Amino acid sequence: MPLILDPSKLNYRITFNEKKTVKINGVSVTENTPVGTVWAAVFNQKLSDRMANIGDEVTNTITFVIREKQSFEINNAMTVNWNGSTYEIKDISPDVVNKEWKTIICEVITG
Repeated sequence: MPLILDPSKLNYRITFNEKKTVKINGVSVTENTPVGTVWAAVFNQKLSDRMANIGDEVTNTITFVIREKQSFEINNAMTVNWNGSTYEIKDISPDVVNKEWKTIICEVITG
């Protein structure tokens, strides 16, 4: 069964970033540099699922579903910006059957 039956469900813009080191006033600083912005469906993980997956520690995990084919490569070293927060990519799952969708599981970066 497809992850998304109706492409209009891809109704949020998310931005993928690469971590790049730049020098500012002679000091090396790591920055998130935007690579691409895509349309995505956004799914929050239920509290019961969070507890089952990680025991007693509750994290802010979110799942983004995007189209499989993008104009840039997506990898686990990237971060995702959405709704004013930055997320670390924990897992990327391609759609091996239909090759339509890619699922990106992320955790919010705090601090």
